[in-house]
Amino acid sequence: MRKSIFYSVVDQAALSAFNFALAFALIRVWSDNPEVFGVYSMVFAGALALTSVQNALINAQFTILRPKATSESDEATLLSMFWTVNVAVVLGAMLLMFAAILATGGHLALAASAAAYVSATLLREYTRSLHFSNMNVRAVLALDCISLGISIVLMAAAYAFGPPLGLPILFAILATGLVVASALAVGGQRAHYRILANRETATFYRDVWRKHSFWALMGVLTSEFQQRGYVFVVAAAFGAGSVALIQAAALLFRPIQLVTHAWGKLARAVLADHLAKGDVARARAFTLASFAVLGVLFLAFSAALALGWPFISETLFRGRYTDLGGIVVLWGMAAAVIMATGIFSLEAQTLMRFKELSFGAVLGALVCAAVLAVVVVVGDFRASVLAVIAGQLAFFVVVLRLLPRTASVPAAPSQSAPDAAFVAPVEKDAARP
Repeated sequence: MRKSIFYSVVDQAALSAFNFALAFALIRVWSDNPEVFGVYSMVFAGALALTSVQNALINAQFTILRPKATSESDEATLLSMFWTVNVAVVLGAMLLMFAAILATGGHLALAASAAAYVSATLLREYTRSLHFSNMNVRAVLALDCISLGISIVLMAAAYAFGPPLGLPILFAILATGLVVASALAVGGQRAHYRILANRETATFYRDVWRKHSFWALMGVLTSEFQQRGYVFVVAAAFGAGSVALIQAAALLFRPIQLVTHAWGKLARAVLADHLAKGDVARARAFTLASFAVLGVLFLAFSAALALGWPFISETLFRGRYTDLGGIVVLWGMAAAVIMATGIFSLEAQTLMRFKELSFGAVLGALVCAAVLAVVVVVGDFRASVLAVIAGQLAFFVVVLRLLPRTASVPAAPSQSAPDAAFVAPVEKDAARP
């Protein structure tokens, strides 16, 4: 476990450092034309939103169900069924991004490269989740290092020998690194990546969809509106330049969000194991310990950010993003609430309480939408971060009410994974409060 945690921290540190450095490099490169960074931010936000949809439909489901498989053959069939569904989701996301870019006036090269980047992101996220569900974090680290290495080399080559870096070249480079890493992951475990486009797979996923994925998706859509809906509202009401300013401040707290996301990959497998045995007390202890550790990390990061703000403002932003300090403070508050909500909601997700969580997310989305409406009427785009804070607080209250008491509950009986009968008994009898 300690090695897995260490590899996970190193992996997320590498990803965070790369994304952090890339974002601020782009801010500097496009400082004379912040609208370009605004477009990049919108595509990036779209990729994150689609990744959350993928997690709700597929990744969270197989992470919870995989420990229930009773043999390697059943496990391989189970994962291949989910892989088949994932391929369809990736193709749909690619077409959606391509059409969205063209519909909003983007040119063909931008649409094609953005669609490639989004589809590659989803492929890599699936392979990462598969390794995390088996606690093979070292493989995640190795493949992410390969992906980052390829992207860095190609960016250096483009900077040295190519034309000025534009969005199509950037998205193509990022997609290349992600695709290579995904291909290596698939090649290393081909038995888990078969295409099973048959009636058995359709019946299997229909049960998963009806009982859990639908509600998980509803929760994700409303949660994504809380966390990223402001990007598109601000873009429509105030323009891409305002998006650039809001996102420039949000970037400062992205490392915290990425670390929480990486923790979630590992924690989901740990919680699934504890709750499958009916041991709610150990699951709660793990959640509270995680909250304490990540909370200390957040406070230390915030203190360092506050102390280094004069340097960050002048060096990274070159003084061209005015009034950024107040937005950064608001984003600090938002990041704290988002982190706490993510930690505690994972326990409720592992208990398969997707339906109840979706209602909580709807409440949060309604609160967020109401605040955003006020922001548009008032005409101050900087206050849009308050919508994120308000929506997340409403959702957090619901999450806390969904957590079970720490008395142990009966463990779910094991079932065979590949046949349609596997889904209903396991999910119906999964540990619940």
